[in-house]
Amino acid sequence: MQTPARGRRSAGRLSRFLDNERNLAYTILVPTLALVTVFGHFPALSSFRLAFMRYNIKQISRRGFVGLDNFAFVLTDPDFHAAMGRVAYFLAAAIILVIGIGLVFALVLNQDFKGRGFLRALVIVPWAIPPIVSGHMWRWILNGEFGALNGLLLQFGLIDEYQFWLAEPFTALTASVLVFVWRFVPFITVLFLGVLQTIPRELYESAAVDGAGILGRFRHITVPALSTIGAIALVLTAISAFNVFDEIYALTGAQEITRTPMIYNYETTFIQGRFGRGAAMAYLTGLILFVFSIAYMRLSLREQEV
Repeated sequence: MQTPARGRRSAGRLSRFLDNERNLAYTILVPTLALVTVFGHFPALSSFRLAFMRYNIKQISRRGFVGLDNFAFVLTDPDFHAAMGRVAYFLAAAIILVIGIGLVFALVLNQDFKGRGFLRALVIVPWAIPPIVSGHMWRWILNGEFGALNGLLLQFGLIDEYQFWLAEPFTALTASVLVFVWRFVPFITVLFLGVLQTIPRELYESAAVDGAGILGRFRHITVPALSTIGAIALVLTAISAFNVFDEIYALTGAQEITRTPMIYNYETTFIQGRFGRGAAMAYLTGLILFVFSIAYMRLSLREQEV
């Protein structure tokens, strides 16, 4: 049994040990690095090994080394090309809508008006809803038989009969974009709003006195202030849009008409059981995300230097 005196001595030694900044840093970082290594690096290395193997979990006896065959198959796979085409449309539409709507919302919420606090809280609600829940909610709204959107449009006379919004490739993919935009706009709005609130009001007042109109003040004051955070917002939107899975899968299921690379990778790996081919696909798509990540890190560092 440890005596109180011995306990106090142990606590003192621990306190002196942690007083050293290097010891404190190691104490904090080592457990974190250990967890990242066990649950991050080891699985990544294992999947990298699988990318060079024929490894079908449904035909486990036929596994073996195939070199670059998995990568070659993915790069020449028409279904993968089609999935990349869909995500390219998804990316372009999502970036334009998210950045545009987020900027407008931020400009409005930066004004001084009654009820601004409530409106700010209301805008952030979609971001708080889990993506899978958001997808299922919009699937009910867009349902072709009893969906709320059809009922609303029919009531206002905008359509003559219920429409099956998720049955056609273009409308289903566009609906997926709108669901993503609805959820991601609040985050971008908060980013823009945070910067807008740092711009001194005196700058706008001085520009107005000098004869600058609304567009002039926006161009010469607001745009330069938002340039770096705008680029960061664009990269973050691109990363999230490229990675989107939950909303699309909950909205349309595993349909070919909305199959993005992430969904195709999921189907290849966990439904077809082709772990080798799925690992190769994951690393190829990971290269694209790596480019986005490098851009994000450089922009973030530039923002800190400003």
